[in-house]
Amino acid sequence: MPKRHGYRPVQIDGAVPYWRLWSACFLGFSAIGMTIQVMPAYAHERLGANAITAGLAVTIGSLATMVSRPLSGRFADLSGGRRVAIAGAIFGLIGGIGHVVATTLPVLVLARLFLGAGEGALFTGSVGWILAHTAQSQRGKTAGHFGLSMWMGLASGPMLGTALLAVGTYRSVWIAASVIPMLAWGLVASTRPEGIVSLGGTHIRRALFPRAAWVPGASGVFASIGYGIIAAFLVPRFAALDFAGQNFALTVFGIAFMTTRFLGSGYADRFGARRVLPPAFLIESVGLAGLFLTHVEWLAFASTALAGAGLSLLIPSVTSLVTEAADPRERTAALGAVTSAWDLGVAVAGPLGGLVAGVSNAGPFALGAVAALIAIAPLAINPKRERAFVPAKEA
Repeated sequence: MPKRHGYRPVQIDGAVPYWRLWSACFLGFSAIGMTIQVMPAYAHERLGANAITAGLAVTIGSLATMVSRPLSGRFADLSGGRRVAIAGAIFGLIGGIGHVVATTLPVLVLARLFLGAGEGALFTGSVGWILAHTAQSQRGKTAGHFGLSMWMGLASGPMLGTALLAVGTYRSVWIAASVIPMLAWGLVASTRPEGIVSLGGTHIRRALFPRAAWVPGASGVFASIGYGIIAAFLVPRFAALDFAGQNFALTVFGIAFMTTRFLGSGYADRFGARRVLPPAFLIESVGLAGLFLTHVEWLAFASTALAGAGLSLLIPSVTSLVTEAADPRERTAALGAVTSAWDLGVAVAGPLGGLVAGVSNAGPFALGAVAALIAIAPLAINPKRERAFVPAKEA
């Protein structure tokens, strides 16, 4: 029987447009960040939404991002990351325009779905494209640094949204959220088309959640609960303790997270992801436990920084694990699956934390600390080291 061959995209001239893709993802997530900042007030004031419905209008975009990542990864493995990234930017543009024209809550929710799904596709297609042309010994560092485009976009977007609302109207924010994805599309569309290079080997059934993503994804779900707890309950916890610096709590977390991500992303490449992840999860757990126990302000800030530092090494490490173990023909789908696992953990953290918050908002941090320890379990239960994928030999 004739062999069916797998394919992967490759730049025609061997160069990957790293900074154009980084900038496109930064712009895309800036658009999401600015809409998140003003969405609750807009839904309540202009569309008459109650607190629950307004919250849904915010979180539905994140749900769309979570669902789109593995789907986008699968499409990227089939047709190339560039096409998926361009489609993601176009979806983001449609979502931004939807915010401008929305006069009812259902239309606004639909716009949020387009925006969230678009940014998930933009990031997944871009990072898969880049890592396909990165040596395995550099993939953890590359993924960690590229991921900063998302974090910096999410950090700067709310500030831009607040500034636009201060000098203009909600419509000004929505127009900006439409223009920015257009700029992202322009950056991706300006890149060279991808060529096709045969990988050889037999045909495989491309899974939506490839096996290479199962163990890292399971760890990622539990570890990322800590981030969801931080995002939802850190400021209320500082307020309940009457700390004067409560407005700087998330800033401290962000600085610790991004600094450690920038400096430590290469640890997984240098020491091995399985050696890096358990200490990282332990550091995260200690930080979250400190926020549960302490009543001293400087210790609370130190615990916040520890939690951020531990969490920052998750994605570079699981990326290193996944890209080494996955068949290249489903590598981007595996990447999409593990980043979707992060989204899932963040999504469940808020409701679970709310069940144990109490008056002091301490309970969620105990929950997060335990979850970070549980994140070690999948790696310990399945201690077999991943082997680099070896394509089947031709008969």
